[in-house]
Amino acid sequence: MKNSSTTSQALLALLLAATAAACSSGGSSSSDAPGAAAPQADGTEDDLPGTAVTSAPQTAADGGGQAADLSSPAAPAPAAAGAGAPTEAPTTPTAPPATDLDADGVRMLVPSATGTSFRLGTSDPNNLAGFLIENNVAATPQTLGSLNYWNTLPFSFSYSAGGTGKTTRLHIIGGDQKYTWRTENGFLSTPSDLRNQEFTAYVRVHDIFDAARAMVTLKIRGGKHIAGNGDLASCTMMTLSAGGNTMFGKELTHPSYDYVKLAPRFDASLKDGQWVGMKLVSYAKPADPTKVVNQLYLDTDPFDASGKPVNGWRLLSEYTDSEGTSTGRYSKLADWGGEQTTVRTDGVSSLDFAFVSAREVTPPN
Repeated sequence: MKNSSTTSQALLALLLAATAAACSSGGSSSSDAPGAAAPQADGTEDDLPGTAVTSAPQTAADGGGQAADLSSPAAPAPAAAGAGAPTEAPTTPTAPPATDLDADGVRMLVPSATGTSFRLGTSDPNNLAGFLIENNVAATPQTLGSLNYWNTLPFSFSYSAGGTGKTTRLHIIGGDQKYTWRTENGFLSTPSDLRNQEFTAYVRVHDIFDAARAMVTLKIRGGKHIAGNGDLASCTMMTLSAGGNTMFGKELTHPSYDYVKLAPRFDASLKDGQWVGMKLVSYAKPADPTKVVNQLYLDTDPFDASGKPVNGWRLLSEYTDSEGTSTGRYSKLADWGGEQTTVRTDGVSSLDFAFVSAREVTPPN
């Protein structure tokens, strides 16, 4: 009986060891699941990089810094310190669970907060309250497997620095604008304006005809762009260009831009005929209200074979806007809620778009 008991205990120990090994090699993973009044454009338009205003690469004094990378538990390390590189001590990357998907199956990187939200979804952008394609340009429906998307053509205009071009503007419109960046009290139209936010758009451009100007810009916190009152513009932005540059920009007074060239965390560019998912996450730091973190995320291969979002989001670039830090023309912190949120293209002949959304978020700690 004693030998039998000893043998049984030995067998039990071996069984427990084998079970532990199996669990460590084949357990669950936390990897991403696949899965109002119309704005007006004046005849002379915006300065763009390479035309009138470009600033020096971002440095620590310009507001560079490392915020939490919300895209992946295995985010790449920050670039080495230097011109355009993050310089603050890195924080621990945080990633929401793969179940944090919106109704389109798009991953939400930051938790939603009570407040304003917009989602294009499967609605018709030609006739949707709160959405406007500038210059009364129509969008036509298209399909790719299970993906329903839209195509629209640009309109012609003149750059304020000289020359002509073509542009598309997709606007999410809020309330009736009452204030500007000089007079705001935390908002431009109403207290429900988008302030801390996650802005998403999936885009594909066709026929890049002006490589120097070709880019997609996500513009937030802004208002109307009209010749009679340039201060209404009041916006900030982040860009992805055909040349592989990524920038933070301010256009507080239309059409005067500041641009800060940022250091990309990986190689990426706007490519002809290739889909890219773009997210601009912007929020005030909870521990320091004099700073606003602005982050541009990309999904460079965003759809599976059936047209469903893959959600391979990666942080491309970031800029921490600080009160009193000059970007060239401006040193005012842009932390207000905006009446207008915009997807803009330059230098391309047409735009496909899908899953445009914006929502109020809870700033990460």
